[in-house]
Amino acid sequence: MWVFGYGSLMWDSWETNYGCSRRVVADLYGYCRRFNKASVRNWGTKTTPGPTLNLAQFDTGFCRGIAFQFPDVQKMAVLSYLEEREGNSFPLKDLTVRLEDNSEVSALVPLYNGKNIIEGQTTEQLAAMVLAASGTDGSCVSYVKGIADKLSTLGINDPAVSELWKAVNNDA
Repeated sequence: MWVFGYGSLMWDSWETNYGCSRRVVADLYGYCRRFNKASVRNWGTKTTPGPTLNLAQFDTGFCRGIAFQFPDVQKMAVLSYLEEREGNSFPLKDLTVRLEDNSEVSALVPLYNGKNIIEGQTTEQLAAMVLAASGTDGSCVSYVKGIADKLSTLGINDPAVSELWKAVNNDA
C-alpha cells in the first residue's frame, strides 16, 4: 500500500507509527500544489483561517512529494488514521505516481473537496492570513515553514510554497 504526501504528511513523521517500509521522492502528474484550503481547525480557526495545501488539477503540471509504502497488514490502520487526520472533506483518491526510479505505483492521495476553498487571493493576502492564523496543531507559519523546509531538504522547488514562504518572511 502506498500513500502520496505533498504537504504536512511529508514532514511530521506520522508514518513512523504505521511501519512505513519505504519513503521515496515521487511525482504526481496532472496536479500542482495550491494554498487554497482554509484550515479552520488544525492551522487556523473559523474567524482566522489558515491557508493550507491542496492539489489542483493542472494538465501540464506535476507535484513532487513523497510516496510512503506500508505493509499490507497496516492498511486498515493507515486508512483509519488518514481519515481521522484529513477528515471527510479530504477523500483518498487512488492515483498513479512515478517513483524516483521511474517505476509507477498506485498511491492514495488526499484531495480536498469541501467548502473551505480560498479563491482569488494574492500571495501577499495569503501571507497575511498565514501570519494571523493558529489552530489546534499550531501556527500556520509553522505549517508553511515545515513544508518549505522539507521541500528544501529534498531539493524540491515548488513555486506555490517558495513564493508564499518568501512573502510570509517579508511581512514578518
